[in-house]
Amino acid sequence: MLHGREKEQEALAALVRQALAGRGGVAVVHGEPGIGKTALLDSVAAGATAARVLRATGVEPESDFGYATLHQLLLPVLDRIPELPSPQADALGAVFGLAAGPAPDRFLIGLATLSLLSELAGEQPVVCLVDDIHWADRPSINALEFVAKRIRTEPIALVLALRATEEPPLVPAGAFDVPLAALERTAARRLIEQTGRHLTPSQQDAVLDATAGNPLAIVELPVDAVPTGMTPSTPIPLADSLQGAFLARVRRYPQTAQRLLLLIAVAGQLSPELLGRAFGAAAVQELDGLGELVRTDSTTIVFRHSLIRSAVYHGATVGERREAHRALADAMGPAPGDAARRAWHLGQSVYGPDDEIAEQLGRAGRAARVNSATSAVLLARAGELSTRGPWRARRYLESAAAWWNGGDTDRAATMLALIDREESTDESVRRGIIWLRASMELHTGLPEDAVAMLSPLLPALTEAEPRQSIPMLMLFGEAGFHANLPAVWSEVSDIAERLPLSGDGPHDAMLRLFRGACRVRAGKPDGLVPGDRELVESLTDPAMLCWASGLLWGLGDRERGRRLNRAAVDAARRLGAAGILVWALERAVGDDIAAGRFRSAEISAAEGRRIADEIGHPNASCWHRGALALLAAVRGDEQRARDLAYAVLAEAVPRRLADVAITARRALGLIDLAAGRPAAALTNLRPPGEFVHPGVLPAYTPDLVEAAVRARRPELAAAAFEPLDAAAAASRAPELMASAARCRALLAASGAAEDEFRRALVLHEKCDLPFEYARTQLLFGEYLRRRRRRAQARVPLRAAFDIFRSLGAGAWTERARAELRAAGDRVEPSATTLRTDGLTPQEMRIVQAVVDGFTNREIAAQMFLSARTIDYHLRKIYTKLGVRSRADLIRVSLTGDLRHHLPAQR
Repeated sequence: MLHGREKEQEALAALVRQALAGRGGVAVVHGEPGIGKTALLDSVAAGATAARVLRATGVEPESDFGYATLHQLLLPVLDRIPELPSPQADALGAVFGLAAGPAPDRFLIGLATLSLLSELAGEQPVVCLVDDIHWADRPSINALEFVAKRIRTEPIALVLALRATEEPPLVPAGAFDVPLAALERTAARRLIEQTGRHLTPSQQDAVLDATAGNPLAIVELPVDAVPTGMTPSTPIPLADSLQGAFLARVRRYPQTAQRLLLLIAVAGQLSPELLGRAFGAAAVQELDGLGELVRTDSTTIVFRHSLIRSAVYHGATVGERREAHRALADAMGPAPGDAARRAWHLGQSVYGPDDEIAEQLGRAGRAARVNSATSAVLLARAGELSTRGPWRARRYLESAAAWWNGGDTDRAATMLALIDREESTDESVRRGIIWLRASMELHTGLPEDAVAMLSPLLPALTEAEPRQSIPMLMLFGEAGFHANLPAVWSEVSDIAERLPLSGDGPHDAMLRLFRGACRVRAGKPDGLVPGDRELVESLTDPAMLCWASGLLWGLGDRERGRRLNRAAVDAARRLGAAGILVWALERAVGDDIAAGRFRSAEISAAEGRRIADEIGHPNASCWHRGALALLAAVRGDEQRARDLAYAVLAEAVPRRLADVAITARRALGLIDLAAGRPAAALTNLRPPGEFVHPGVLPAYTPDLVEAAVRARRPELAAAAFEPLDAAAAASRAPELMASAARCRALLAASGAAEDEFRRALVLHEKCDLPFEYARTQLLFGEYLRRRRRRAQARVPLRAAFDIFRSLGAGAWTERARAELRAAGDRVEPSATTLRTDGLTPQEMRIVQAVVDGFTNREIAAQMFLSARTIDYHLRKIYTKLGVRSRADLIRVSLTGDLRHHLPAQR
C-alpha cells in the first residue's frame, strides 16, 4: 500500500486506461532519492493487469554501454525481433550482440523499437516502465525519445522516473508531469505504523522531522540515527544519511556476503551465471540471505534501490573495487555480447598507463563499432590507459568519431580537445582530426571554417586511393558551395586531375565524374569514359549515391541525377540513415520546386526539417525552412512566408550560409513581386555582395531583373543579368538560355522584346520547369497588353493563369487573373479549394506511398513511424477526401484532384 500517493497513482492509472483505449502517452515521474518513484512504478505494474508490462532500470555502471537499458526493457520480447522488417531486425540484432552487421543509424534503432512495441501492442496494450532514466545510456535514451514522440496513436504507455536533482535526459512534449513531493505528516505516520516499529509519538516526531517526509528514509532510518538536537527546521542531509544507514546494514553481513554485494554493485546488474563464475560456487547460497537488499530472478540480479548500490560501491576502497572489476572481467567469456563489458571491466581494474590493456580496449572498441556509444567509451578508456604518443591520440580520435557518428557532438568535441593536449600526433591522425572537425563544422557551424580546415589537406590526396580521396574532395566541395567560395572549385579541379585512377570500379567512375563536373564548370569538355554514368548506378551506399547524383546534375544529366537521388533517399530510409536522408531530401526539394511540384517539395522539406532538428543538424534545418518559406511565398501564404524567412535569415546570416540566405530573401522578394510591389521586391532580391551565390544564380537572377525593370532601375537589372547571360552562353543549357532570353526581353527596346519572349517560350518547352514557363507567359502577356494588343495578350495570360492555378501558386494565379481582366477576359471565380489543401504534408506523403503500392508496414519504415500510426492517418485521410477504402484513394489520386499534388516518385 502506498500512503499519500493517491493523486499520483490516479494520474498514472489514467495513462494506462488511455493506452488500453488505444491512445498512447508518456508520463515523467520525478523526485528526490527515496521519495517513492520505484514504489509508484511498482503500483503501476501491479495495476496494469490487462496490459503487457516491460520494465527496465538505468544503472550507473551501465550508462557507458550503448543500448544497455533498451536491451533490458526488451529482453522478455527479444524472440519477436525476427518478425520485424529485415533492416530493423538486423539493426536490433546487431546492437544487442545477437547477430553480426554494420553499425545502424540511431533512427533505425528507434524505428525498430517502435515497430516491436507496436507489434506487441496489436495483441495486448503495452506499458513500459523505465526507472532511474537519468542513468540510462544515451543511445537507449535516444531510442525511447523516438518512441515517445510517436505513440500518440498506439496503445502504449511509457512511464519514465528520474531524480529531481538530475538533468532530465528527455522531456517528451505533452508528457504527464508527475512530481513526487514529501509525504504529508498524516500519511508519513501511517507509513511508520506499517513498518511494524512501535515508536512513541515523540520518537515518531523525531523520525518525521529528520526524514522530512521521505518514504524510504522513514522505512530505513533507525531512530538512533537521528542526531540529538535536531529540530524540524534543520533536517538531516537525506542522501548522506540514507547511504550511511544502508552501509551500516551491509556491514552487519559477513565479509563473503559483502564481497558478493560489491560484485553486484560494480556490475550494476548481472546474471546469476556470471556472478557464479566471478564469485564461486557459494554465490547462490550467499544470495539466499540477501533478499532484503537485492532482487533476483532467472536472468538478472540487481539491487532493490540505487542508494543501496551506491552505499556498497562507495563504501569499498579503491583497491577493492578494482579487484571486483578484475574478477568480473576474468569471469566473462569471448562471446560478442560479453566482449565489450569484459574490456570495460578490465579497463577499470587498473590505474595509470597500461599499454597491454589499452590495446585490448582498442580492439574491443573497434569491434563494437556497430554500437557507437559503447565503441566510443571503450576507445576513450583505451586512450586514457595509453602512454603518451601516437596511439593515445589515435584512440582518442577514434572515440571522437564514434561519438560524432552516434550523434553526440559535445562528447566528440571533448575527445578532440584531449588530443589537442598531446605533444605530437602522426600525419594520418592529424588528417583524421581535421576531417572530423570539418564535418562537424559543416553541419553545425560555419561552412567557411570547414573549408579553411580542409584546404591544407588537399595536396596529399594525390597519393591516396579513390575510396579515401573522393569523400575528402566531396566534403571540400560541399563546404565550398555552402560557404559561397567559388575559388574552392578551381582548387578541387586541379587536385581531381592529378588523382590516380586504379581501375574501372564505381569509385573510379565517381572520380571521373568528379573530374568531368569540374571541367564542365570551367567550360571544358567532360572527358568521360563511356559507361561511367551507368556504372555509378551500381552504387548502394546512400552517401555515394547522393554525391553521384549531384555530379550528374552538374554534368547536365538531370534525369539520371534524379534517379540516383531517389535511390539515395530510398537507401537512406531503408537503413535509417537520417543524416544522409536530410541531405538527399535537399536535392529532392530543389528539383521539385524547379519542376513546379510545390506540394511534393513542401512535404519533403517539412520532413527534412523535422529530422534535421531531431538529429541536431541546424544548417540542414535552416536550409529546409528556407525552402518552406519560398514555397509559402509562391503559394500566397504571405504571413507564413515572412515568419519563416525572417527566422531563417536570423540564423543563416551569422553562419554565412549564403545559399540559404538567398533563398529566404527570394521568398520575401517573390511576395512583393507577385503583389505588384517591385521596389520592395528589389530591396530583398539584391543580396549583399558576400551573399551573391553562383550556385543559385539561375533561380534568383530572373526575379531580380524583373524587379529592377519594374522599379525603373534598368542599370541594376543589366548588371545583375551579365553573370546569368555568360553562364547560359557557356553551358547552352535550355533552362538557363530560357531565363536569359526572358531577361533580355525585359531589358530590350520595344522592337526586340517580342522576339526574345518568343525565343524564351520555345526554350522553356524543352525543359520541365512549368512555373518559370508560366512566369514568361505572364510577362509576355503583360507586354502585349500594355501595347494595346489585348486580344493577343489573352492567349499567354490564359496559359499562365491555367498553369499557376494547376500548380497551386496562389499569389501568381491572382496576378494572372488581374491581368486577364485588364485584357478584357472574363475569368470565373476560383473553384472551391482543392480537397488536397486539407491534407498535411505527412498525409500527402502517405497518399503517395499508397498509390505506389506500399503496405502500411513499408510506409511506416519509410517515414519513421509505426504501422498503426499509418493506419490512423489513413483513416483521417479517408474522412477528409470522402473515400472509404485504399482502392478509392488510389482511384481519386490518379484521376482526380490529387494528381497534380502528389509528391514526385521517390
